[in-house]
Amino acid sequence: MSNKSIPQIFLQLQTEGCIESSDIVSTQDGFCVVYKSLADILAVKNILDFPDADGTRQACSNFFDDWFLYAVPNEKDFAYSLLKLREQEHDMEGPAPADGDTPGITISFIAFDCKILFDCLAKPTDENREKLSHEINRVVAFRRQQHHRALKKYFLSPESEGAYLVATLYAKQIAAFAENGRLPVPDCYRENVSKKGSSKYKRILHFIESVNQKAGYVVCDNQNIYIKDRENPNEYEAAVILATHCGNTSLFSFAAEVEYHARFLFSLAKIRIPFLGRSIYDSAIRADMTIDDNELEGPAPFYKSDSRIVKRQYHCHKDKYKLI
Repeated sequence: MSNKSIPQIFLQLQTEGCIESSDIVSTQDGFCVVYKSLADILAVKNILDFPDADGTRQACSNFFDDWFLYAVPNEKDFAYSLLKLREQEHDMEGPAPADGDTPGITISFIAFDCKILFDCLAKPTDENREKLSHEINRVVAFRRQQHHRALKKYFLSPESEGAYLVATLYAKQIAAFAENGRLPVPDCYRENVSKKGSSKYKRILHFIESVNQKAGYVVCDNQNIYIKDRENPNEYEAAVILATHCGNTSLFSFAAEVEYHARFLFSLAKIRIPFLGRSIYDSAIRADMTIDDNELEGPAPFYKSDSRIVKRQYHCHKDKYKLI
């Protein structure tokens, strides 16, 4: 990848010694990810904690370890935001405050102000640390935010490759946590898999059965996923990881779910729905792919392999990616 195709912000992080060139991963259409978490980037400059609103010091590793910088082309420049790649954690069970433990992927469509990050890296005062914490939370959690048009435009296009890279990176990341060839399924999946009334878990159970049959061996027994090579998960293992951690039974389903969120980033979607307590826009502005999703699924088209949105993703990317 030439320097001309690398986002300037990523080059600056490289110049600062915060990342290596190998940490920058990209697609042919210009989507780029720094595959090194914000917590790890800050740790390079010995920024290990930040003050909360009460002045209590919180560990960056308990809050920023799942969040990664990404960029999409924006005319002659790039637009930047954050995405989450979270494994099964148990940070909240410890004595120190932490963010959520449930695994999954989130792609925010809200622009991240990189200047605040660089201000903190250059001068890590408590004021700058607090500003950075606020900016991260604004992008990943706060309501009543506005999407960036370039981020919406990119993920709205079914031809875009970014979602496929994100899902592939996630499967490799999760597989690396396997020990002695075993990777426990997420806690919420294991706890809910026996619930007969849940259409989501029935759908995934059937999918896992089909993967085991196609593989010719038990890839997942709904307690563990069996990984042959933790550094290089095969197509069956990657598919089961995506299903049990994100709820998607193919890369095409995953990309379709991201595209589906981008579709609802328009003004009328900001009208609050009383029984939900928020607007569709609030739900759409961050594409959240997780197995523990309490929102109403309804007839979610991205979960159906024969839906128009999934079929379109398939036809755009079938030559590069496979269906299990």
